[in-house]
Amino acid sequence: MTVTKQLCEESRPFFSGYENNVTRSAFVRNYRRFVEFCRAEYDCRTTAQCKEHIDDYVRFLVEKELTANTIHTYLSPVALFYGIPLSDIEKPKRCSAKNVRSRSNNGKVQRSDNDFENPKYAHLVEFQRKVGLRRRELQNLRGNDFREDESGNFYVYVRKGKGGKTQWQLVLPEDVEFVKRYFDSTENKIFDPCEFKNKLDLHKLRAEQAKRVYYYFLEKVNSDEGYREELEKLVCRHWNERNIDKRTRKSKPINKKDFNGTYNLRGENKKLALKHGLPVRYDRLCLLATSVFSLSHWRCSVAANSYMLNS
Repeated sequence: MTVTKQLCEESRPFFSGYENNVTRSAFVRNYRRFVEFCRAEYDCRTTAQCKEHIDDYVRFLVEKELTANTIHTYLSPVALFYGIPLSDIEKPKRCSAKNVRSRSNNGKVQRSDNDFENPKYAHLVEFQRKVGLRRRELQNLRGNDFREDESGNFYVYVRKGKGGKTQWQLVLPEDVEFVKRYFDSTENKIFDPCEFKNKLDLHKLRAEQAKRVYYYFLEKVNSDEGYREELEKLVCRHWNERNIDKRTRKSKPINKKDFNGTYNLRGENKKLALKHGLPVRYDRLCLLATSVFSLSHWRCSVAANSYMLNS
């Protein structure tokens, strides 16, 4: 067995703790990149020796002119394996304003198979406009994945979302009857595989739906004096039941500061918002609720900087 393979094998028991296949495979693959760098550049023969060259690895990635997002992705399993907070590693700072995915000003020429108005894709597009899921989540939906909670709210149930977690995607009251027609209470998938043979920018529709959800919550909070307290309780219940740490099997801590006040865009994100005539201030509770019920990211920052910024 080569030294490189031996070093990678030593990390496998650690990464096997991640149940989601996609996440685990990505961590294993990107940790191997780090090991290969340490072997090629410094002839490291132990994991301890490799650890000494994390900063050198960052410089190597920067010199390759990789994006800050890619560098973050490559470093994540390295930091996890060595028990180092990723924030403690000096690296290029990620900035949502530099992302071009699903933004109207990304400079891409629209392809014929990325036309939302094409009747060929209407069945999928109309659903996505009112639900806003990831492509793989849409592909896996079944006829019995339409649910109602104890408060009378309706959701599309995602059995295996981001990170392998289940999620409850809120359906706005005005869309319930339309969305419900897609489900038949069976185990059959609601979309035919051929409906996904396209380049439709479904993520753009996901961002548009997230905005709809945010403004739905905002209107309710501003027009109903008691709704803010009701929304806080709903967010807390879903958070405690569904935002679970897989290692501890307990719900992750919720930051109660996100229940009040304003979330302000800053720096390049603020400049981008102003350039496109978008808001730079958001109600924190409504933003958190959007993240919980429409995005399953569980963070105000992701909702504001990655989704509300889509123009």
